[in-house]
Amino acid sequence: MLKKLRVVRGMLCAALLLLSLPACAWQDSLSPEDSFKRALAGLSGVDNFAFKGEAAIRTEENGLFQQTLAFEGKLQNHTSLTLSSRTPGRTIEDTTSKANLEQPAAGSGYTADGLTVSLKRKEGKWSALTSGQAEELWMTRLNPLEQLEYIGEADKKISAELGAARGTKVLRIELSPEAAAHMTKRSLQEQMKLLLERMQRKGDPLYSEDPKVRARLKAVWERDNEELIRMLDQADAASVCHLTIDKRSQLPIRMTMERSVSYVDRSGMARTESLLSDVTFTGY
Repeated sequence: MLKKLRVVRGMLCAALLLLSLPACAWQDSLSPEDSFKRALAGLSGVDNFAFKGEAAIRTEENGLFQQTLAFEGKLQNHTSLTLSSRTPGRTIEDTTSKANLEQPAAGSGYTADGLTVSLKRKEGKWSALTSGQAEELWMTRLNPLEQLEYIGEADKKISAELGAARGTKVLRIELSPEAAAHMTKRSLQEQMKLLLERMQRKGDPLYSEDPKVRARLKAVWERDNEELIRMLDQADAASVCHLTIDKRSQLPIRMTMERSVSYVDRSGMARTESLLSDVTFTGY
């Protein structure tokens, strides 16, 4: 009897082992495109989680960082997101071109600490619920959920990077020039729209009780908006994202992105600006 039990147990163990192998092999054999889709679908199904990040604007290809910001976010009930600038801790580096992305950069220096922006997702779009300082418009561009949603729908190339930490997979996602340009154009035009709304809303610091001042401000806005559209229509854009995924949960754990735009300014000078961001997801 005992011998029969040992044989049966041995057969069951062997069967379980054989059954587990295809599942593991299937997960490891996911294509980069399928890995991204699974990560995006998994993230959209999580109701509550948090993230921390940093971002910086750099002028010229190897220029100095002109504006830097550390931030954190919390998603609640699937549709409510709070973005807050946080205590200075480290300075972002250009990690988007590196395959080994498991370690953050070290350094110091951030601005706009203490600012909070609330966003709500309605009808597939993230909208700000608050209207505070000018930096608020800057921060709305850093929403990693909106970025991933856009990437999911955009024309892109996805490949797997070498050098990922154990238990993770790193995807390199490069948007087509057209998709990168549209991403930049949509973001900047949304900021211009919000700026105009603030200028026309009573009680806002940008609003003036003097009709003549309001008219002059609107004229300046219209001129700058037309100039922005002209430059964006003629600009070359690029966007590269590195997404680190936990192989077990298939959820994102880190995302770095570099979005750059090259254009000719109103004086005829060729310029390049880049927005770099580095976000770590937690609290699943």
